[in-house]
Amino acid sequence: MTNGLDILAQTVITGNLILIQGLGLYALTRYTKSVKEAAWTGLSTLVAMLLGGLLLWLFQGIQLTSLSVEVGYYLVVGIMAALMAYKLLGRNISMEDALTDSALVGLLLLLSRDGVTGVNSLWVTLGAGVGYVLTLLVMATLRQRLDLAPVPKALRGTPIVLITAGLLAIALMGFRF
Repeated sequence: MTNGLDILAQTVITGNLILIQGLGLYALTRYTKSVKEAAWTGLSTLVAMLLGGLLLWLFQGIQLTSLSVEVGYYLVVGIMAALMAYKLLGRNISMEDALTDSALVGLLLLLSRDGVTGVNSLWVTLGAGVGYVLTLLVMATLRQRLDLAPVPKALRGTPIVLITAGLLAIALMGFRF
């Protein structure tokens, strides 16, 4: 993955954080009740991901001694990026919202695991953020349509959202080479 557009396409489609990686399911079930809420959540997470990737790029020379220190480092970078993004967008944020975004911290850990550095980290974070936004918007639209459909009572709400997300994930897995 050396070309920026290749990286962008792979992270949006075949490396989708929510549908393929399983990160951000909390946001998928909580913030997709309306398209406006999904758009705001996706935009703020996209900005936080870009800031997190930028912070990792700036601090890439730091040597970490153990796995627990490394995970703590990524948690701190993720929280800093989330708080900066929400302040940048002018939204009030609770510490719960900053801490519960598993997609942001998961993305930072994936960047470390895959050894992505430099400008490629910004391409990966941009692609992951765009995929995150698109997934939330698609699921919010589908959720509004599912509210009008004759869904059995036991499957209403979160269960049908997760089933729909699973079907979308299977469709995206078809694009893997």
